[in-house]
Amino acid sequence: MLDRWFRPASRAALALLVAVSLPARADDSFTVSGVHEDVTAASALAARDQAQAAGQAKAFAVLMDRVAAGKAPHLGAAEITDLVIGFEVANERTSTVRYTADYTFHFNPAAVRRLLEGGPVATAAAPQKPVVVLPVFVVGGRAVLWDDPNPWRDAWAEGAAGQKALPVVVPAGDLPDVAAIDAPKAIAGDRAALNAIASRYGNDDVLVAAGRFAGQPGRFEINAVRYSASGPGQTLSLLTTARPGETEAAQLARSVAYVAAEVGQAVKPAGGVDARGGGSLLDATVTASSLADWIAVRNRLRTIGLVRSADLVSFDREQIRVAIRYVGDPQQLRAALGEHGLELGGAAPDWTLALQAPPLAPALPPAAPAAGPGAPAEDPPSPGGE
Repeated sequence: MLDRWFRPASRAALALLVAVSLPARADDSFTVSGVHEDVTAASALAARDQAQAAGQAKAFAVLMDRVAAGKAPHLGAAEITDLVIGFEVANERTSTVRYTADYTFHFNPAAVRRLLEGGPVATAAAPQKPVVVLPVFVVGGRAVLWDDPNPWRDAWAEGAAGQKALPVVVPAGDLPDVAAIDAPKAIAGDRAALNAIASRYGNDDVLVAAGRFAGQPGRFEINAVRYSASGPGQTLSLLTTARPGETEAAQLARSVAYVAAEVGQAVKPAGGVDARGGGSLLDATVTASSLADWIAVRNRLRTIGLVRSADLVSFDREQIRVAIRYVGDPQQLRAALGEHGLELGGAAPDWTLALQAPPLAPALPPAAPAAGPGAPAEDPPSPGGE
């Protein structure tokens, strides 16, 4: 998952703070449609957030009945959220305290399979060849691959065996490796050099992971490009930030796991499409007075077509920072955010993101007078007006 850090006392309460990503559409067998929710709460915004949480729990139960005969570990709301890679909303209607909608949820096939492999039921998964990783470390304007020191390569060499999301192999760096490719050719995506190093390890799948410390102290930026014999390079721009008291080696080890998880989840091999590649990156400070406010911001970002990803960079009592990757220009992004109840303020590099009132939707008709003190709320009209 995405890089994040919280105070220890707050970890459990903040477990469902997950980053937003919009990868390519999932396998249809891991998509659950027709999930209807009708929720009444203190406000329309609260009702909508509760409806989404209840809807994804219901969708997960349907998915488990489909792929595991209902036999799966019990998961909390945050754990189910981690399995969702996107959702769609239809027939959305609101009143001041009520929200109804029909959802379609797309679950991450690889993540669901890993869940089941660790539980009472296992699903068959095709064996995957290890990806050849070339960890290029950029320091002082110079890119190094085989030269020492390269702490980024050291971190990959030490952590390669533990990457289940993306099996990897790190070249030994012997003379044939050095002759096959160097740092400039790796960054440039030199196909002859990439093919040469891939053939040495019996594979045609190479990941060039270029990392550097840049900007604020403890900010490690990663440009990961995956190449295959049958498709163009696929790119993810990622970052981690150092946690309080964390050593550089520990941060790099965590960054290795982060890259492996993101590439394994979001990038399809052999010519697949990375829906999050490209675009511009904008860092913003989120104005949120509570956990519920941040969840509302996160949920709205998920529904915006221009947004390719939104990575939670930091969350503490002072501020929330999020890195938004988007297509278009800032004015187009500002307009799209406004349509979803989010206000983008400020200017580079001091952007701000604030929560507005929920977007308008067709109003529900007023409820009929109750027959008595215990009468139930009126059901919303059916699509056919019955």
